[in-house]
Amino acid sequence: MDLKRPLLSLALVAGLAAGAVSAVSPAAAQEGRVLVTVNGVPITSFDIPQRQRLLQLREHRSVSHQQALEDLINDRIKFAEARRFRVEASEAQVNQAYAQVAQRSGIDPRGFDQVLRAQGIEPRVYKGKLRADLSWSNIVGARFGRTIFVTDTQLADGLARRRTGADKPMEYHFRQIVLLVPATAPPAVVQRRLAEANALRGRFNSCATDLEQVNRIPDAAVRDQVRRLSTDVSPEFRRVLDQTAAGKLTPPSRSQQGVELVAVCSKNEVRADDTTARNQVREEMTTTEMQRIARDYLARLRRVAVIEYRNGGR
Repeated sequence: MDLKRPLLSLALVAGLAAGAVSAVSPAAAQEGRVLVTVNGVPITSFDIPQRQRLLQLREHRSVSHQQALEDLINDRIKFAEARRFRVEASEAQVNQAYAQVAQRSGIDPRGFDQVLRAQGIEPRVYKGKLRADLSWSNIVGARFGRTIFVTDTQLADGLARRRTGADKPMEYHFRQIVLLVPATAPPAVVQRRLAEANALRGRFNSCATDLEQVNRIPDAAVRDQVRRLSTDVSPEFRRVLDQTAAGKLTPPSRSQQGVELVAVCSKNEVRADDTTARNQVREEMTTTEMQRIARDYLARLRRVAVIEYRNGGR
């Protein structure tokens, strides 16, 4: 469980119906063939590609069919456990979280619905992921939150590591560039777009002066600038940002939309006083320990779950 993971990917700016054990609506459960059941709850041929698109948008990485399936299996187990202890997220909590994601994107929930559908994702699927995440946080926090204690020695070690630079909080400003490629495009077309992306990367030196180059590339788009703190992005994406100099482009990657790059316009260390730094380090260490506990907890639940594969579900 990654409590710090951003709720939306760069492609959008930068996861039920109440009472459903599976954390999906009854309508969704009837769409497509049932490929897997988790303790009797179905995962269908509709669910898996939806989850692939959602994870790719949220995490800015390619996601395989199997990775999406494993994530769905985990969410079925998480939600069932939260429901067993009666701490599943309510409809109001899910809607509030959804509205917050939309607000961070600079639009209202209805507009966010349209953005998701443009990416091939049904809004109820995104809400289902939110409900599973919120419910899992509820159960892990309720069962283990009071067992975590950061000692003064651990806190001092964490502060020392931060001063070395590895854990310094950073602020990034970046813009996403997409060279559009149809999902059904042949490999030769994809390779040609990758070559265009690499050529652009080689001559790009500044967001202030070089973004106009993108306008000369057919079927290319530049997203609005985004500001994010290092604590608001995934560890994988932070590594990419840290390895890319300000004014340069990240390596191109294939996505549902086409070939994507990120223009790192600026990145700066966030200055903080000692009290703020101590609080941040304590929170980060608590979150890390909670994530470790959550992984172990999920592993135990998976060992006793009844997971049945059918119709080529593997």
